[in-house]
Amino acid sequence: MPLYRGLLVSTKRNYENSASSEIQYTLCEKLKIDESKVSVKNTRISGLITVKIDKNEDLIDIMRRIIALESDENYFMHCLKIRPVENIMKFNLENLDDHFKKNNISINGSYKITVNKRHNPIRSMEIISMIAKHFKENKVDLNNPDFEIVFEIVADKVGYSIIEPKYVYSTILSSSLNEQKEDYNWFLE
Repeated sequence: MPLYRGLLVSTKRNYENSASSEIQYTLCEKLKIDESKVSVKNTRISGLITVKIDKNEDLIDIMRRIIALESDENYFMHCLKIRPVENIMKFNLENLDDHFKKNNISINGSYKITVNKRHNPIRSMEIISMIAKHFKENKVDLNNPDFEIVFEIVADKVGYSIIEPKYVYSTILSSSLNEQKEDYNWFLE
């Protein structure tokens, strides 16, 4: 099952083709990313697609631009959640632990760890406990962290990003906030 450096997009079951077209169009036509730098793939997991993006492209900048596109009006119909995935590797706990040790990965500020797993029997707490050892100096904040360490496990691969929580983007949440704004404005008139 493929998982690539780029974006992981959730959609409704059986809407993978529509979401694939929507994210491809958004990246290439709206954000003007060269088509040769974007490859949308089905993960073979219902409701989940992966977008391989050239390593020279800044994923956080892409997320910022996607969020800006959606800030004025509800833009996405089929892409429900969009998450950047910056680092990919074959999954096992030892590999992941070694990767964090070897690369001396650190953050400045509070954090929370999120694990999304599909087709893998590992318990989320095993990953959280192992990764938390690398951030002993940092405060855990589950409600309002400075950074979110997001792990995406798809079968035998793991991808992760260490990002500000605002870059784990839910189009559903955005759309409900926009509707509330419209309702609120209408009510004041």
